Amino acid sequence: MFQLLEDHFSEKAAFHYYNIDKHEGKLLVCLHGFGQRAEIFKILANKLPQYAVLSIDLPYHGSDNSNKDINHLWEDLKTYLEKKVFQEINLIGYSIGSRLAVYFYQKAPHLFQEVYLIAPDGIAKNLLFPVVTHTFVAPIFKFVMENQKVIHKALSYLRNLNLITKNQFHFASKSLSSPQESRKVANTWISLRDTQLKNKKLLTIVSSNNTKLFLLAGNHDKIITVRKVNKVARELPPHQTIYFDANHYQVLIESIQWISDKKTSQN
Repeated sequence: MFQLLEDHFSEKAAFHYYNIDKHEGKLLVCLHGFGQRAEIFKILANKLPQYAVLSIDLPYHGSDNSNKDINHLWEDLKTYLEKKVFQEINLIGYSIGSRLAVYFYQKAPHLFQEVYLIAPDGIAKNLLFPVVTHTFVAPIFKFVMENQKVIHKALSYLRNLNLITKNQFHFASKSLSSPQESRKVANTWISLRDTQLKNKKLLTIVSSNNTKLFLLAGNHDKIITVRKVNKVARELPPHQTIYFDANHYQVLIESIQWISDKKTSQN
């Protein structure tokens, strides 16, 4: 069965697996943030050899851009999650990867025992996301994102209207510094437009399935702020929301260490 699992994932360029031959029937499914690659979670695999780690490239990321359809990603993943190879399956999502983690979770919540959302986009609502990824607006969004002058004017306009913060303005300007990066943002966002889920609905699913949902946030994160995360955190047991003395980038490393310590102590 393990060989079948390995053969299946080796054929999928978006799937990167670690510890597949020495795990103890436990799996961590990991989704990275924008501009990263799935290999970022190899750190976690090294810290937790008793867990198989399956890290998945986001659409339009990684060495192969064929994984553009999140439904195909889910079908590939579900096929083997349902084979009962693993007795424990947990989900980890970072930043925009949290959107895909929640999307996978809502598809089959009974398969996952714990969900860890780190600096979670989607939990922290982005008012622009549903607008610019809408079917009718998306072509305009892509056009704008391919024109650097238009991008700068649009960001300045949003900043002047206080629709984005100063830190978000600088973050966006840096992320959209080239036509290639701008195009990647547009394509990634549009590919994830079906990942939108109301927080109230998510909490209902979590409660109905007795899933443990953990939120991990950075006190100095100016992109996914603590204030935005707290709206959901208030509905969870206190020990399931973890705050680090970290910014948006540092919080991932802090969270990986915290999760590895937590999992190690459970054994």
